[in-house]
Amino acid sequence: MLVTFAVIIILLLFNALYVAAEFSTLSSRRSRLSQLSDQGNRFARMVLPVVEDPSRLDDYIAACQIGITVSSLVLGFYAQAALSPVIAPWLTNLGGLAPAAAASLSATIVLLVLTGFQVIFGELVPKNIGVQYPERLALLTVLPLRWSMVLFSPLRWLFNGSGRLVLRLFGVDPTTEHVHVHSPEEIAILVEESGEGGVLDVQERRLIENTLWMRRTTVRQLMVPRTRVLAASVERPCDELFSLLATSPFSRLPLYEQSIDNILGVVHLKDLLCLRHQVRHDPDSPPVDIRQVMVPALNISETMTAGEAFALLQHKRYQVAIVLDEFGGTAGIVTLEDLIEEIFGEVQDEFDQEVALFRGLPGNRVLVRWDWLVHDLNELLELNLPTDQADTIGGLVLTELGRVAEVGDIVEFGDVSLRVERIEGKAVAAVSLPATPDQVEILREAAE
Repeated sequence: MLVTFAVIIILLLFNALYVAAEFSTLSSRRSRLSQLSDQGNRFARMVLPVVEDPSRLDDYIAACQIGITVSSLVLGFYAQAALSPVIAPWLTNLGGLAPAAAASLSATIVLLVLTGFQVIFGELVPKNIGVQYPERLALLTVLPLRWSMVLFSPLRWLFNGSGRLVLRLFGVDPTTEHVHVHSPEEIAILVEESGEGGVLDVQERRLIENTLWMRRTTVRQLMVPRTRVLAASVERPCDELFSLLATSPFSRLPLYEQSIDNILGVVHLKDLLCLRHQVRHDPDSPPVDIRQVMVPALNISETMTAGEAFALLQHKRYQVAIVLDEFGGTAGIVTLEDLIEEIFGEVQDEFDQEVALFRGLPGNRVLVRWDWLVHDLNELLELNLPTDQADTIGGLVLTELGRVAEVGDIVEFGDVSLRVERIEGKAVAAVSLPATPDQVEILREAAE
C-alpha cells in the first residue's frame, strides 16, 4: 500500500511540475530573464530563447500540456486499478453491499478523492506558485521540460500539426505572434494593480499613468489659448518688445505680422537684450531687423497628441510650438515645459506666478481653476460632466451658458452645480462645484 501511495504522489508531482512550468514560463518577463542571462545564469540562457521565439514557446507549452494529460491519465488509471479492489471489500463487509455495487461505489470514491487532490495539489497550488514566482519556477523546471520535449517530440509534432490543420479548416490563421504584447489600456490596468499591491509607490504610478495619458490627450487640451497668449507685432521697435517681455513672467515672445493668426516666430528675452545693448552702444549702426534673431515658428495641429508634440519639440529642439486650428488660424501655443508638467506635475521657477489649481470653500464646495480638464475632474471626483462640449471646466460653463459669463452664474448637470466665481475679461477664470472632504483630498493629491 505504501508503494501505491508513493506512486500516486509521484504522479501528482509530475502533474504539478508541468502545470508550474506552463504558467511560470508564460508569466516570465523577458527583461528579467535577459538580465539573469547576462549575469551568467545558465538556466536563464535556456529559458530566454523559448520566451523570445513564439514557435519554440508553442512547442514548450505543448510539451507541458502533453505532460499534464499523460500524468493525469496514468494517475487515474493506476489509482483506480490499485485502490478500487482494496476499497470494494470494505464496502461489502461493512456496508452489506453487493460486490458489483461495492465495485462501482469504490470506483466513484476513488475518482472523487483523486480529482480533489489533483485539482488542489496538481493544478491550483502549482499554478499560483508559478504566477507568483514566474522566473524562479521557469528556471527550476527548464531541465525537466527539455527532457520532456525530447520524449514527447512525436506527440508534439502530431498534436501541434493536427491543431494547426483544424484551425486552417475553420479559416483561422495559426499564427504564433502573440507573446507579451500589451495595449496601453492593459498597461494602465497593470500599473493600477501594481500600485494597489504596493509594487509601485504613488509617485511612480502617477508618472507612468501621466505618460500613458499623453498618448490620448490632444494639444488642444493642453495649450495656452490665443486669448491668453502674450504676442506682439514684428514691426515694433526692439526697445518696446524688450520692455513688454521684461515686465512679463515669460522669457519668449511670439511675433506676428499683421495679426496673431500669422505668427512668424518666437524671440527670446536674451536676444532682445543683446540687440538693445548693440543699438544703445552703437547708435550709428544700421537698424536691426528683429526677424534675424527670432526663431521661425513651429506650427502644429491642435489635433496632434501631446506625446507626438513632445517628441517633435525634442527632435526639432524647440521650446514653443504654435497651435493651429482647422482654419489655419492661431488656436494657441504649447511649450515644452507645459508637456513636461503633464508628466511630472507643476514645475515652478522664480519667474512663475503661482496660481492655485484649487481651493476649498465653505459649504462643501471647492474652487477650481478654469483650465482643469473636464475629463480629469470626471475621473478624480467620479462625476458625469459632458466631455463633448468643451475640454476645460471654464469652457464647459461658457458653452452651456451660451453668453458671456458673469460672477454668480450657475450651470447644473444633474446633481452637480457649477458656479462662476471669477471672471477675467470675457473668460471664466474660476469655477466652484460641490465636493466632499475626501474629494478635496483627491484633488490635493492630483495637484501636487
